Amino acid sequence: MKDDRLVVNRREFLKLFSGSLLAARGLGLQERGPEFSGLDHFEFYVSNPEKSRDLFVRLFGAELLNRNNKRYLKLGSTYMAFEAPRANASAGQVDHVSLAIKSLDMMKLHALLEQRGVMFQDYPSGRDTAVLDPDGTRLQLSPENGWSLLNPANFKPETVAVTEGPIFRATGLDHVVFNVTNVDKAEAHYQKVLGPPSLRSADAVWFQTGTSRIGIAPAPSGQKPGVRYICISAANFDLARTTLAVRQSGLETESVDNPNAVRFRDPDGLRLQLVGS
Repeated sequence: MKDDRLVVNRREFLKLFSGSLLAARGLGLQERGPEFSGLDHFEFYVSNPEKSRDLFVRLFGAELLNRNNKRYLKLGSTYMAFEAPRANASAGQVDHVSLAIKSLDMMKLHALLEQRGVMFQDYPSGRDTAVLDPDGTRLQLSPENGWSLLNPANFKPETVAVTEGPIFRATGLDHVVFNVTNVDKAEAHYQKVLGPPSLRSADAVWFQTGTSRIGIAPAPSGQKPGVRYICISAANFDLARTTLAVRQSGLETESVDNPNAVRFRDPDGLRLQLVGS
């Protein structure tokens, strides 16, 4: 009976092996993505910009810039930006979260995203680009230290009268969690941008992005896809004192799984979390 199994001689085997090795090496080079430094900033909409300005200055300090009534508030090495809603936006909605890339080369980033089949849209400055996940949540990819790129000619310091120092000394952005409708589909998307996940827990998939993390999780009942909450790190963090200070500011706190964190909502419902740095 004839044996139809594939038979490979030594020369053919070595040829196949070396070809596979080269292909694997090539794939490794293709899969090498950008080096992230961490979350840089986030932008959101508020119903009353002046009221929100005064609240956030009281919480985090008065290092504040104003450009066409859009406020930029420094949070340690990062910042937040907020303004009145634009068309098709609503108060409490996050427009985007920005992730910084070390030594960002836009041409290389474009090529990488195209290679991985990720759609992107550059900002008018040509300095940043944005990608949308399957639910339409926008992640901006930016140079490091975005605060230093806010041109003083256009971003003017704004003074707010304060009687005492800020309640918290923010040091940066620790992590963000995105609500998604389909975790598998969202994970496949974010892996093309961020690389393999660093952790899978029972309720979330996490990506390490430099000093920060990005998590994706199924949207809880009653919540829409998008940003679930953003976590800000703070120095000299004391749980009991922080919780009391947040409540005395008239903000609603929420229970969280982390015993060393406090989560609250701003006046428009945006969830922010504080954790020790």
